[in-house]
Amino acid sequence: MPPIYHKQSTSQAMKAHSKTASPDSKRWLLLLLCTFACILPSVLRGQGRLYSSQSKVIQFSGVVVNGADSKPLPFSTVMILNHNRGTVADASGFFSFVAVVGDTVEFSTVGFSPRRLIIPDTIRHDAYSIVMPLEQDTIMLMETVIYPWPTKEKFREAFINLELPETEADIIRRNFNLALVREQAREGKMDANMNYRSLMQQQTTQLYYQNQMVPNNLLNPFAWAQFIKQWRRRKDADKIMEQQSEGYRQYENSSSYSDSEDYLYDE
Repeated sequence: MPPIYHKQSTSQAMKAHSKTASPDSKRWLLLLLCTFACILPSVLRGQGRLYSSQSKVIQFSGVVVNGADSKPLPFSTVMILNHNRGTVADASGFFSFVAVVGDTVEFSTVGFSPRRLIIPDTIRHDAYSIVMPLEQDTIMLMETVIYPWPTKEKFREAFINLELPETEADIIRRNFNLALVREQAREGKMDANMNYRSLMQQQTTQLYYQNQMVPNNLLNPFAWAQFIKQWRRRKDADKIMEQQSEGYRQYENSSSYSDSEDYLYDE
């Protein structure tokens, strides 16, 4: 025999299912319906605010600049506070996004004071552009003086107990050692600058006298005059150095020097 199908209405089926369902499943179904009923009104209200037929949607764009010199501020933050969304300006300070008339937009970046703007409801077109200047946020800090010692008394104690590695007389004696200076000048070698100048002078002379005979300065009166002049200058310089060395030796051996040195040590 073929199977026999009984017609049953939807209400009868739900009643039959409710009779067979367990108490736990009924409890979970009731909790789900209550949760959905609580969330649905808030979602509908949010969608109504965003996509209300009375709200006018516009293309909001502009440039964020420095109020002092009108230079663009790259990567500034542009946020719509009442919707918690926004964008970031590009490297030229330009931004563009979709907004609604009446939104509160905040512009901010590092080192500048944030500013807010309410998109006016008197806009006739579908686009709104602005140039938003931001002022530098300067924070003045109090002056702070840092000392290596905590108090003036500690500094005085450290200064009095300071031991110098050498005295002033030792420094003068070392700098005015005439014999040592002459020995260094006589045995010292040419440095890189002197070698370069000598090489350049030789090359210049070769190019200057190319394809011709080099003159012999042995019979040149001007060369002899220059030589005598340099020799006299060197002799005068040696005489001055000798006088300075003799004056220093007299000053070192004088009694006034010893008295002044004792006075310095007593202090």
